[in-house]
Amino acid sequence: MRRVTKQRIAADERGVVYYNVLLDLILVATLLPLIVIFYLYTANYMEDMEAGNIEWRLFSAEVQSYLSSVDAVQIINDGTGFRVFRGVEEYDIELYGSFIRKQKFDKGHEIMMTGLSHCSFSLEGDVLKITALLLNGSEERYEYAITGP
Repeated sequence: MRRVTKQRIAADERGVVYYNVLLDLILVATLLPLIVIFYLYTANYMEDMEAGNIEWRLFSAEVQSYLSSVDAVQIINDGTGFRVFRGVEEYDIELYGSFIRKQKFDKGHEIMMTGLSHCSFSLEGDVLKITALLLNGSEERYEYAITGP
């Protein structure tokens, strides 16, 4: 009959488990701040991807295209819209109910942005300023440089 004996741990293997746990702890301690930073970044990213914010950015880019190479710009409807004259074309961009619409030669209209509770337009020299209050409560402001032909 054989006796079961404890295997002896070699002298060079003592403390290996302790060092492995210590290295794992150091690894977790270095990655934890990165996890927090990633979470904060994704929270800001998701806020930027809200439909109202994206729609405002698209509207801003479209308005900028109408304000380049224009003959004249004038404020209409007591500051709730503006008119752009470009060659023989005439565009009205104005607040209509809870959305901003664009009209060409006062015929028909195309919706440019929805979800607004208030919007005002002002003209100071060659700068058009737009202030909009969205239905979600956020306020957006933008300034456009008007360029001539």
